[in-house]
Amino acid sequence: MVTGSTSGGSAGSAKNRIIDMLKADHKKVKKAFKDFEKLDSQEDAEGCEALVQQTCAELEVHAELEEQVFYPAAREAMKEDDLIEEAEVEHMTAKVLIQQLKQMSLDDEKFAATFKVLGEYINHHVKEEESEMFPALTRRDVDWDGVLEQMRTLRAQLLEDRGLPSEEEESESEKASSPRSSSSRRSGATAAEDRPQASQSPRSSAEKKK
Repeated sequence: MVTGSTSGGSAGSAKNRIIDMLKADHKKVKKAFKDFEKLDSQEDAEGCEALVQQTCAELEVHAELEEQVFYPAAREAMKEDDLIEEAEVEHMTAKVLIQQLKQMSLDDEKFAATFKVLGEYINHHVKEEESEMFPALTRRDVDWDGVLEQMRTLRAQLLEDRGLPSEEEESESEKASSPRSSSSRRSGATAAEDRPQASQSPRSSAEKKK
């Protein structure tokens, strides 16, 4: 992954896109943990289980993406790799909790507690990555363009393997369900209804006068 031929501007841009990709994942799973707290397992058991299953699958994709591609590159971009070592240990702990959740059902008395603890681990992990690891990627001799391409390819494969929607499919789904899009369509229709009718032609007016 180390190369001396990658231009600084291109590499920096690719690195930023990688960080943005990982931060978007972080934001999504953090929201999922908050959404779970708002759900009532008695009234919406199916929704709770679906949310947990999807969140665990997305965490597995994210972890594998980091471990196989991002962390090896990050080691080369950082002066010390202590943060990488810690992150990998945190991944192992998260995987243990995910495996436990897969073997539980919503009726298990520790189901909600286990998912909550997983969320606490993830929040801590996210905070360290975003506040310490990402800013420490200072070395310039990493082929971030190549890393970005590898991450995109692997990500697409992992999402497909787990039956998760691709980024394009998810983006389209979000656009379709966006309140803003719906309100825009409604306002457009209202505007058309409220638009004054075209005035009668001079010939029609003349005929009426006759």
